[in-house]
Amino acid sequence: MANGGRYEMSFRRGIRGDDFRKALETLAQQDGWWKDVLADPTLIIGIRDEYLNVYWQGQSIFKVSFKGGKVTASTHEKYLLNPDLKDQISLVEGKFSFGKAEQRMLTRDYEGAETLAKLKRAASAYSGQEKEGVHEIATSNLSVVDVEIAINASGIPGIKRKLPRMDLANFETTANGVDLVFWEAKMFSNPELENRDIVGQIEDYQKVIDAHKTEIDDSYRWVAKNLAKMAEWSNGRRSAVGAISAVAEGGQLNVNSANIGLLVYNFTEDQRDRKDEGGKRLNDRVIESLAQVGVGPKRIRFKGTPKGLTI
Repeated sequence: MANGGRYEMSFRRGIRGDDFRKALETLAQQDGWWKDVLADPTLIIGIRDEYLNVYWQGQSIFKVSFKGGKVTASTHEKYLLNPDLKDQISLVEGKFSFGKAEQRMLTRDYEGAETLAKLKRAASAYSGQEKEGVHEIATSNLSVVDVEIAINASGIPGIKRKLPRMDLANFETTANGVDLVFWEAKMFSNPELENRDIVGQIEDYQKVIDAHKTEIDDSYRWVAKNLAKMAEWSNGRRSAVGAISAVAEGGQLNVNSANIGLLVYNFTEDQRDRKDEGGKRLNDRVIESLAQVGVGPKRIRFKGTPKGLTI
């Protein structure tokens, strides 16, 4: 909250401890879940404050920490439900008769990439089209450095939500270094586009970025360093593209609340071309609304499918 005109630190990213980083590097050389995660570029590694979230379609299938001098990982029990189960379970006199299924309900042993594939399939059941779209965009744009970015807005005047959450963070190479660009993602059918709630969301993002530029800058420098190291550990399966490498090596990183964009997807041509009584399409109305908060057409992308949507 506010303190003498300043705000307490509310945003921090990075695996900064030498012991944790060295332990992750060592683990990457051994057969097991971490080596498999690094070898699977369809998984997103979200770097948090001294821990990691491994995401599949918006679901964190692993939380990775460092406890007692060891790398530890955990997952939600719902992701351990075996997606191969097909048998019917009888309901007899008010009780479910699990029978053989009781023994097969959970994946108890990690058995390599096959288990990881099952975790992904199980997690997919808890996702949705919007999250699936964010995942598609994040994994097809190599300069994306973060997803699910929540910033505590406590104490900042005029914020409508206390924990604004942006969908994507991307490094964009410019003539003046590397810009950190945040993106909000919406499906075309999301009512927040039509009722102009998106304007208030962008305003909240701008305010928290302005209030915490120093922490955001420091955090994403660490994120760049961590991602560059993980690319090395992956034996070529992951990439730290030029912008990430540049920041990791100390290059200029520009954090500016003007660098916020909107991605809209999942619509047909008929939906795209539909006009209101004033003769304006939804994308025209959104562009007009966001111009009021300084978001120009360059930062607004409409595409029928998230596949191939570049940022």
